[in-house]
Amino acid sequence: MVIMFLNPGRYSLSFNRLITALFIVSCLYYGNTDAQCLSSVNPVGGSANLLVLEKNSLRVIGFYRFNYGDRYIEGSSRSDFDLIRNANYNYAGTILGYGVANKVTLETELGYFINKTQNYNTDPPYSLIGSGFSTGVISVKYSLFKDDEKRFFVSSGLGAKIPFSTKPLYRDGVELPVEVQPTLGAFGMVVQGFIVKEQPITGTRYFLTGRMEVNSRNRQEYKLGTSVFTSFFISKHLMFPWLKGDWTAILQLRNETRGVDRTMSGVKESSGSTIFYLIPQVNHSIKERWNVSLMADLPVYQHFNGIQLATRYGITLNFTREFRL
Repeated sequence: MVIMFLNPGRYSLSFNRLITALFIVSCLYYGNTDAQCLSSVNPVGGSANLLVLEKNSLRVIGFYRFNYGDRYIEGSSRSDFDLIRNANYNYAGTILGYGVANKVTLETELGYFINKTQNYNTDPPYSLIGSGFSTGVISVKYSLFKDDEKRFFVSSGLGAKIPFSTKPLYRDGVELPVEVQPTLGAFGMVVQGFIVKEQPITGTRYFLTGRMEVNSRNRQEYKLGTSVFTSFFISKHLMFPWLKGDWTAILQLRNETRGVDRTMSGVKESSGSTIFYLIPQVNHSIKERWNVSLMADLPVYQHFNGIQLATRYGITLNFTREFRL
Protein backbone atom coordinates (compact mmCIF):
# COMPACT_ATOMS: atom_id res chain seq x y z
CA MET A 1 0.00 0.00 0.00
CA VAL A 2 1.28 3.46 -0.92
CA ILE A 3 0.10 6.63 0.81
CA MET A 4 0.62 9.93 -1.00
CA PHE A 5 1.07 12.99 1.24
CA LEU A 6 0.56 16.49 -0.13
CA ASN A 7 3.09 19.24 0.37
CA PRO A 8 2.32 20.62 3.88
CA GLY A 9 3.66 24.01 2.92
CA ARG A 10 1.04 24.41 0.26
CA TYR A 11 -2.14 23.09 1.85
CA SER A 12 -3.53 23.00 5.34
CA LEU A 13 -2.90 20.08 7.70
CA SER A 14 -6.60 19.19 7.76
CA PHE A 15 -6.66 18.92 3.98
CA ASN A 16 -3.55 16.72 4.08
CA ARG A 17 -5.32 14.40 6.50
CA LEU A 18 -8.37 14.32 4.25
CA ILE A 19 -6.34 13.36 1.20
CA THR A 20 -4.40 10.77 3.17
CA ALA A 21 -7.63 9.23 4.44
CA LEU A 22 -9.11 9.15 0.96
CA PHE A 23 -5.97 7.57 -0.40
CA ILE A 24 -5.94 4.90 2.27
CA VAL A 25 -9.55 4.03 1.38
CA SER A 26 -8.64 3.99 -2.30
CA CYS A 27 -5.65 1.70 -1.80
CA LEU A 28 -7.41 -0.67 0.58
CA TYR A 29 -10.65 -1.11 -1.32
CA TYR A 30 -10.42 0.41 -4.76
CA GLY A 31 -6.71 0.31 -5.50
CA ASN A 32 -7.21 -1.41 -8.81
CA THR A 33 -9.65 1.09 -10.25
CA ASP A 34 -7.22 2.09 -12.96
CA ALA A 35 -4.54 -0.55 -12.91
CA GLN A 36 -6.47 -2.98 -15.08
CA CYS A 37 -8.92 -0.85 -17.00
CA LEU A 38 -7.51 2.41 -18.29
CA SER A 39 -3.92 1.18 -18.11
CA SER A 40 -4.37 -1.54 -20.70
CA VAL A 41 -2.46 -0.82 -23.86
CA ASN A 42 -2.44 -3.68 -26.36
CA PRO A 43 -1.19 -3.92 -29.92
CA VAL A 44 -3.57 -1.89 -32.04
CA GLY A 45 -6.47 -3.43 -33.89
CA GLY A 46 -6.78 -3.90 -37.61
CA SER A 47 -5.00 -6.35 -39.87
CA ALA A 48 -1.53 -4.89 -40.37
CA ASN A 49 0.28 -6.88 -37.68
CA LEU A 50 -1.62 -10.17 -37.76
CA LEU A 51 0.33 -12.45 -40.10
CA VAL A 52 3.99 -13.28 -40.53
CA LEU A 53 6.15 -11.33 -42.96
CA GLU A 54 8.07 -12.52 -45.97
CA LYS A 55 11.76 -13.12 -45.44
CA ASN A 56 13.83 -9.91 -45.14
CA SER A 57 10.73 -7.72 -44.87
CA LEU A 58 10.40 -5.00 -42.24
CA ARG A 59 7.06 -3.77 -40.89
CA VAL A 60 6.90 -0.55 -38.86
CA ILE A 61 3.74 0.38 -36.94
CA GLY A 62 3.48 3.61 -35.00
CA PHE A 63 0.41 4.59 -33.04
CA TYR A 64 -1.00 7.10 -30.60
CA ARG A 65 -3.74 6.18 -28.15
CA PHE A 66 -5.96 8.25 -25.83
CA ASN A 67 -8.18 6.60 -23.21
CA TYR A 68 -10.67 8.23 -20.85
CA GLY A 69 -12.91 7.10 -17.98
CA ASP A 70 -15.13 9.05 -15.60
CA ARG A 71 -17.50 6.63 -13.86
CA TYR A 72 -17.36 3.79 -11.38
CA ILE A 73 -19.10 0.48 -11.98
CA GLU A 74 -19.91 -2.16 -9.36
CA GLY A 75 -20.56 -5.48 -11.03
CA SER A 76 -22.39 -4.33 -14.16
CA SER A 77 -24.18 -1.36 -12.59
CA ARG A 78 -23.23 2.27 -12.17
CA SER A 79 -21.84 3.06 -8.71
CA ASP A 80 -22.20 6.35 -6.84
CA PHE A 81 -18.63 6.05 -5.54
CA ASP A 82 -16.77 9.13 -6.81
CA LEU A 83 -13.29 9.33 -5.28
CA ILE A 84 -11.78 9.94 -8.74
CA ARG A 85 -13.55 12.47 -10.95
CA ASN A 86 -11.91 11.15 -14.14
CA ALA A 87 -8.77 9.44 -15.40
CA ASN A 88 -7.00 9.35 -18.73
CA TYR A 89 -3.80 8.43 -20.45
CA ASN A 90 -1.93 9.42 -23.61
CA TYR A 91 0.29 6.71 -25.05
CA ALA A 92 2.65 6.53 -28.03
CA GLY A 93 3.82 3.12 -29.20
CA THR A 94 5.54 1.24 -31.96
CA ILE A 95 5.49 -2.37 -33.18
CA LEU A 96 8.47 -3.49 -35.27
CA GLY A 97 8.38 -6.77 -37.19
CA TYR A 98 11.11 -8.41 -39.26
CA GLY A 99 10.81 -11.55 -41.39
CA VAL A 100 13.80 -13.69 -40.44
CA ALA A 101 12.39 -16.54 -42.57
CA ASN A 102 9.32 -17.06 -44.76
CA LYS A 103 7.44 -18.60 -41.84
CA VAL A 104 9.08 -16.77 -38.94
CA THR A 105 8.74 -13.13 -37.89
CA LEU A 106 10.52 -11.47 -35.00
CA GLU A 107 8.49 -8.68 -33.39
CA THR A 108 8.95 -6.07 -30.69
CA GLU A 109 6.35 -3.89 -28.96
CA LEU A 110 7.55 -0.66 -27.32
CA GLY A 111 5.66 2.27 -25.85
CA TYR A 112 5.74 5.39 -23.72
CA PHE A 113 3.04 6.86 -21.48
CA ILE A 114 3.05 10.60 -22.09
CA ASN A 115 0.82 10.78 -19.03
CA LYS A 116 -1.32 8.58 -16.77
CA THR A 117 -3.54 10.95 -14.87
CA GLN A 118 -6.11 10.62 -12.10
CA ASN A 119 -8.13 13.72 -11.16
CA TYR A 120 -9.67 13.48 -7.69
CA ASN A 121 -12.97 14.87 -6.41
CA THR A 122 -11.41 17.07 -3.75
CA ASP A 123 -11.48 20.73 -2.81
CA PRO A 124 -9.08 22.14 -3.89
CA PRO A 125 -8.68 19.85 -6.94
CA TYR A 126 -5.89 17.29 -6.78
CA SER A 127 -4.29 15.09 -9.44
CA LEU A 128 -1.77 12.26 -9.64
CA ILE A 129 0.29 12.03 -12.84
CA GLY A 130 2.78 9.41 -13.95
CA SER A 131 4.72 9.01 -17.19
CA GLY A 132 7.44 6.87 -18.69
CA PHE A 133 8.17 3.73 -20.71
CA SER A 134 5.74 0.85 -20.44
CA THR A 135 6.64 -2.85 -20.44
CA GLY A 136 8.07 -4.01 -23.76
CA VAL A 137 7.36 -7.30 -25.55
CA ILE A 138 9.69 -9.38 -27.70
CA SER A 139 7.96 -12.20 -29.55
CA VAL A 140 8.35 -14.73 -32.35
CA LYS A 141 5.48 -15.37 -34.80
CA TYR A 142 5.25 -18.57 -36.79
CA SER A 143 3.05 -19.45 -39.77
CA LEU A 144 1.18 -22.65 -38.91
CA PHE A 145 -0.91 -22.92 -42.08
CA LYS A 146 -1.03 -21.05 -45.37
CA ASP A 147 -3.34 -21.71 -48.32
CA ASP A 148 -2.87 -19.01 -50.95
CA GLU A 149 -5.51 -20.50 -53.25
CA LYS A 150 -8.27 -20.48 -50.64
CA ARG A 151 -6.82 -17.38 -48.92
CA PHE A 152 -6.79 -18.97 -45.49
CA PHE A 153 -3.98 -18.35 -43.00
CA VAL A 154 -3.17 -19.40 -39.44
CA SER A 155 -0.25 -18.15 -37.37
CA SER A 156 0.82 -18.10 -33.73
CA GLY A 157 3.14 -16.14 -31.49
CA LEU A 158 5.09 -16.54 -28.26
CA GLY A 159 6.82 -13.70 -26.47
CA ALA A 160 8.28 -12.29 -23.28
CA LYS A 161 7.21 -9.15 -21.41
CA ILE A 162 10.27 -7.16 -20.34
CA PRO A 163 9.92 -4.01 -18.19
CA PHE A 164 12.20 -1.07 -18.92
CA SER A 165 12.60 -0.66 -15.17
CA THR A 166 11.80 -2.79 -12.14
CA LYS A 167 11.89 0.24 -9.85
CA PRO A 168 8.69 2.19 -9.09
CA LEU A 169 8.29 5.78 -10.23
CA TYR A 170 8.65 8.59 -7.68
CA ARG A 171 7.44 12.16 -7.74
CA ASP A 172 8.87 14.68 -5.26
CA GLY A 173 10.47 11.84 -3.36
CA VAL A 174 7.21 9.90 -2.93
CA GLU A 175 6.36 6.60 -4.67
CA LEU A 176 3.37 6.90 -6.97
CA PRO A 177 0.52 4.38 -6.59
CA VAL A 178 0.24 1.46 -8.98
CA GLU A 179 -2.62 3.11 -10.90
CA VAL A 180 -0.37 5.79 -12.41
CA GLN A 181 2.88 3.83 -12.71
CA PRO A 182 3.87 3.51 -16.41
CA THR A 183 4.99 -0.06 -15.73
CA LEU A 184 4.63 -2.40 -12.76
CA GLY A 185 8.18 -3.62 -13.31
CA ALA A 186 7.23 -7.29 -13.70
CA PHE A 187 8.29 -9.82 -16.30
CA GLY A 188 5.73 -11.98 -18.07
CA MET A 189 4.76 -14.09 -21.06
CA VAL A 190 2.55 -13.44 -24.11
CA VAL A 191 0.85 -16.16 -26.20
CA GLN A 192 -0.96 -15.21 -29.42
CA GLY A 193 -3.00 -16.84 -32.20
CA PHE A 194 -4.31 -15.48 -35.53
CA ILE A 195 -6.76 -16.86 -38.11
CA VAL A 196 -7.42 -14.94 -41.35
CA LYS A 197 -9.87 -15.74 -44.16
CA GLU A 198 -10.05 -13.60 -47.29
CA GLN A 199 -12.66 -13.33 -50.05
CA PRO A 200 -10.93 -11.34 -52.81
CA ILE A 201 -13.99 -11.14 -55.08
CA THR A 202 -16.04 -9.20 -52.53
CA GLY A 203 -13.04 -7.49 -50.91
CA THR A 204 -13.97 -8.94 -47.51
CA ARG A 205 -11.64 -10.38 -44.87
CA TYR A 206 -12.40 -12.09 -41.57
CA PHE A 207 -10.02 -12.27 -38.62
CA LEU A 208 -10.06 -14.11 -35.34
CA THR A 209 -7.28 -13.28 -32.87
CA GLY A 210 -6.41 -14.29 -29.35
CA ARG A 211 -3.80 -13.02 -26.91
CA MET A 212 -3.02 -14.16 -23.37
CA GLU A 213 -0.72 -12.26 -21.01
CA VAL A 214 0.69 -13.96 -17.90
CA ASN A 215 2.50 -11.78 -15.37
CA SER A 216 4.98 -12.47 -12.59
CA ARG A 217 5.29 -10.55 -9.32
CA ASN A 218 7.25 -7.33 -9.19
CA ARG A 219 9.64 -6.17 -6.47
CA GLN A 220 6.72 -4.99 -4.35
CA GLU A 221 5.10 -8.47 -4.60
CA TYR A 222 2.30 -7.09 -6.78
CA LYS A 223 1.03 -9.43 -9.49
CA LEU A 224 -1.38 -8.46 -12.25
CA GLY A 225 -4.02 -11.04 -13.06
CA THR A 226 -3.76 -13.11 -16.23
CA SER A 227 -5.46 -11.35 -19.15
CA VAL A 228 -7.09 -12.89 -22.23
CA PHE A 229 -8.01 -10.76 -25.26
CA THR A 230 -10.18 -12.19 -28.04
CA SER A 231 -11.16 -10.23 -31.16
CA PHE A 232 -13.27 -10.87 -34.23
CA PHE A 233 -12.84 -8.56 -37.22
CA ILE A 234 -14.74 -7.99 -40.45
CA SER A 235 -12.86 -5.96 -43.04
CA LYS A 236 -14.27 -4.72 -46.35
CA HIS A 237 -12.88 -2.49 -49.07
CA LEU A 238 -14.99 0.58 -49.73
CA MET A 239 -15.67 0.94 -53.45
CA PHE A 240 -17.71 4.03 -54.23
CA PRO A 241 -17.37 6.25 -57.33
CA TRP A 242 -17.11 9.37 -55.20
CA LEU A 243 -14.51 7.88 -52.83
CA LYS A 244 -10.99 8.43 -54.14
CA GLY A 245 -8.11 6.24 -53.06
CA ASP A 246 -7.94 2.87 -51.30
CA TRP A 247 -10.24 2.85 -48.24
CA THR A 248 -11.19 -0.05 -45.98
CA ALA A 249 -13.80 -0.24 -43.22
CA ILE A 250 -13.15 -2.59 -40.29
CA LEU A 251 -15.53 -3.55 -37.49
CA GLN A 252 -14.05 -5.31 -34.49
CA LEU A 253 -15.69 -6.97 -31.49
CA ARG A 254 -13.15 -7.45 -28.70
CA ASN A 255 -13.45 -9.20 -25.36
CA GLU A 256 -11.02 -8.51 -22.52
CA THR A 257 -11.12 -10.89 -19.56
CA ARG A 258 -8.77 -10.06 -16.68
CA GLY A 259 -8.06 -12.18 -13.64
CA VAL A 260 -7.75 -10.80 -10.13
CA ASP A 261 -4.57 -9.09 -8.95
CA ARG A 262 -2.57 -10.33 -5.99
CA THR A 263 -0.51 -8.53 -3.36
CA MET A 264 1.55 -9.71 -0.40
CA SER A 265 -1.65 -9.99 1.64
CA GLY A 266 -3.53 -12.08 -0.94
CA VAL A 267 -6.17 -11.41 -3.60
CA LYS A 268 -6.68 -7.73 -4.40
CA GLU A 269 -10.25 -6.64 -3.74
CA SER A 270 -11.96 -4.90 -6.65
CA SER A 271 -9.81 -6.46 -9.38
CA GLY A 272 -10.70 -8.61 -12.35
CA SER A 273 -13.17 -7.78 -15.12
CA THR A 274 -14.92 -8.79 -18.32
CA ILE A 275 -15.35 -6.13 -20.99
CA PHE A 276 -16.71 -6.21 -24.55
CA TYR A 277 -15.77 -3.42 -26.97
CA LEU A 278 -17.25 -2.51 -30.35
CA ILE A 279 -14.48 -0.90 -32.38
CA PRO A 280 -15.24 0.77 -35.73
CA GLN A 281 -12.17 1.56 -37.79
CA VAL A 282 -11.38 3.17 -41.14
CA ASN A 283 -8.11 2.59 -42.98
CA HIS A 284 -6.61 4.52 -45.91
CA SER A 285 -3.79 3.14 -48.05
CA ILE A 286 -1.46 5.74 -49.55
CA LYS A 287 0.34 4.65 -52.75
CA GLU A 288 0.24 1.05 -51.46
CA ARG A 289 3.04 1.95 -49.06
CA TRP A 290 1.52 3.69 -46.07
CA ASN A 291 -1.60 2.68 -44.17
CA VAL A 292 -3.31 5.20 -41.90
CA SER A 293 -6.05 4.00 -39.54
CA LEU A 294 -8.38 5.70 -37.09
CA MET A 295 -10.38 3.64 -34.59
CA ALA A 296 -12.59 4.15 -31.54
CA ASP A 297 -12.93 1.74 -28.59
CA LEU A 298 -16.55 1.83 -27.38
CA PRO A 299 -17.40 -0.43 -24.42
CA VAL A 300 -20.78 -2.11 -24.88
CA TYR A 301 -20.64 -4.32 -21.78
CA GLN A 302 -18.52 -4.08 -18.63
CA HIS A 303 -18.55 -6.30 -15.56
CA PHE A 304 -16.17 -5.74 -12.65
CA ASN A 305 -15.36 -7.54 -9.44
CA GLY A 306 -16.12 -4.99 -6.75
CA ILE A 307 -16.08 -1.29 -7.63
CA GLN A 308 -13.76 -0.08 -10.39
CA LEU A 309 -13.30 2.98 -12.55
CA ALA A 310 -14.55 2.07 -16.03
CA THR A 311 -13.41 3.12 -19.47
CA ARG A 312 -15.70 5.54 -21.29
CA TYR A 313 -13.92 5.48 -24.66
CA GLY A 314 -10.57 5.17 -26.37
CA ILE A 315 -9.24 6.64 -29.64
CA THR A 316 -6.27 5.32 -31.61
CA LEU A 317 -4.43 6.72 -34.63
CA ASN A 318 -2.22 4.18 -36.40
CA PHE A 319 0.45 4.41 -39.12
CA THR A 320 1.90 1.33 -40.87
CA ARG A 321 4.62 0.87 -43.48
CA GLU A 322 6.31 -2.24 -44.88
CA PHE A 323 9.78 -2.27 -46.42
CA ARG A 324 11.33 -4.92 -48.67
CA LEU A 325 14.97 -5.23 -47.67
